[in-house]
Amino acid sequence: MVYKSALAMLSLLALPGCVVMQPDPTLEAIKLISVAITGVASMTPGPTQNTILHPHAPVKNLCIEWNRGVALPDFVPALQSELQRHAIESRVYEAGMQPSGCGAELAYTAFLQWEKRSFGDDYAPYLSYAALTLRQNGTVLASANYEMGVMGYDKWTPTRKKLAPLVDAVLAGN
Repeated sequence: MVYKSALAMLSLLALPGCVVMQPDPTLEAIKLISVAITGVASMTPGPTQNTILHPHAPVKNLCIEWNRGVALPDFVPALQSELQRHAIESRVYEAGMQPSGCGAELAYTAFLQWEKRSFGDDYAPYLSYAALTLRQNGTVLASANYEMGVMGYDKWTPTRKKLAPLVDAVLAGN
């Protein structure tokens, strides 16, 4: 064991360049804390933006207009799960085919990007922008959007966690 450690140290000394090591435990602690904060920030979605909320009666059920342009398979299930968390029933309908009995309509748009995950070989999609608009009889009741932060720390945050603040903002009048 000692032989391997000595061999590793000799190989480092033989390499050109320099190695900077911090002997101060305070600096090492600061580095560790900054890495931890970055890790936590990467799992926290950014705040909602451009929120519009008009006073309205509580919504008990709504219909979600299917958007074929959003190719993120977990988007609508995540949206419906967040609506269920607010005790709101939802149905999905094809654009232009709104069923009767909808208390309100929810339209959405979203953009996704593709990138390789750290230590991964395959590309995967992630939600980079989403907007929700709640209407009743054609009148906008509420609207909000999410946009990934400049640093992109939250890019791999699950879709449901990104949509939760949006649903909360749109249903704040409930």
